[in-house]
Amino acid sequence: MTQLGRRERKKKAVRENISEQTLRLIARYGVEGITIDAICDCVDIAKKTFYNYYASKHDLMVDICQSELLQRTDDLVSEAIATSGDLAEQLDYILGILATRNSTASKLERELIAYLVGSLSTNLSQGAGQLAFMNSYFYRLYSNSQSQLKPGITPEFCAEMTVGMANAITLNWLHDDNYNSQERFTQLRDFIVSSMLAAP
Repeated sequence: MTQLGRRERKKKAVRENISEQTLRLIARYGVEGITIDAICDCVDIAKKTFYNYYASKHDLMVDICQSELLQRTDDLVSEAIATSGDLAEQLDYILGILATRNSTASKLERELIAYLVGSLSTNLSQGAGQLAFMNSYFYRLYSNSQSQLKPGITPEFCAEMTVGMANAITLNWLHDDNYNSQERFTQLRDFIVSSMLAAP
């Protein structure tokens, strides 16, 4: 593994500090309550320096959502594949953790999830990139166990349907405090197993 040079290490440290301080501000004031000026004050950098790293607050938020939410789910898929060779068990593991994440989400996590889901439609090009990333880790899950899918069902289709339905559950959970996302994720798992997976 190549070691980072001094300049790259410094840039990485500043980027990490920007993300860390932004997360603290979000936990306190919410996404809408923070500004680039407030972030720069907390990190002790000039606004010009901020713009060397991010073109806007939105770009920073997308980067944070990528590392805090999307990458975590990608890692979850890797854990599921490493834990079991049975696709139904892998789905149970992944969707179970996603359901628990929703039911136990802190204010900060809820803010990030809301921002991520909202940005899927507000910025089409970045939203498409985020959807492509979500599809890619579920595609990896399904293509790894393609022999367990019903004939004619492709990993691409399964990935797109899983991402679409999981996002719909999350959107309902964000807008309805009484919405039982845990139950819905269980139903989603059962639906995928019965409609897309071959009989064992």
